[in-house]
Amino acid sequence: MKVAFAVEEDKGLDSVISHRFGRAPYFVLVEIENNEIKGVETIENPGAKASGGAAIKAVQALIDNGVSMVVAGAFGPNATAALEEVKIKYFPLHGLPIREALEEIVKNASQY
Repeated sequence: MKVAFAVEEDKGLDSVISHRFGRAPYFVLVEIENNEIKGVETIENPGAKASGGAAIKAVQALIDNGVSMVVAGAFGPNATAALEEVKIKYFPLHGLPIREALEEIVKNASQY
């Protein structure tokens, strides 16, 4: 399972999850396999600087990177509709470092 975390600053697993999805500058992508972290990568969010359609551009970046779940503080109606259409799960959470959020996600990975 590959999980994307919307973040304001790229600090890897120490990045704090952003309150925003479509306009967050980065996504930290974490590959989880057998309840273990297998890889961490940061990509720029193409929606962050878009004049319009930020959520759609962000969702397309997630699709292109094989993401199955995204974590951010808030998801607008365009984002939720697009994520649901492509079957990417979304989890509202912000203000925590990725490392802490991952503990919960890994512990409950079978539910996702």
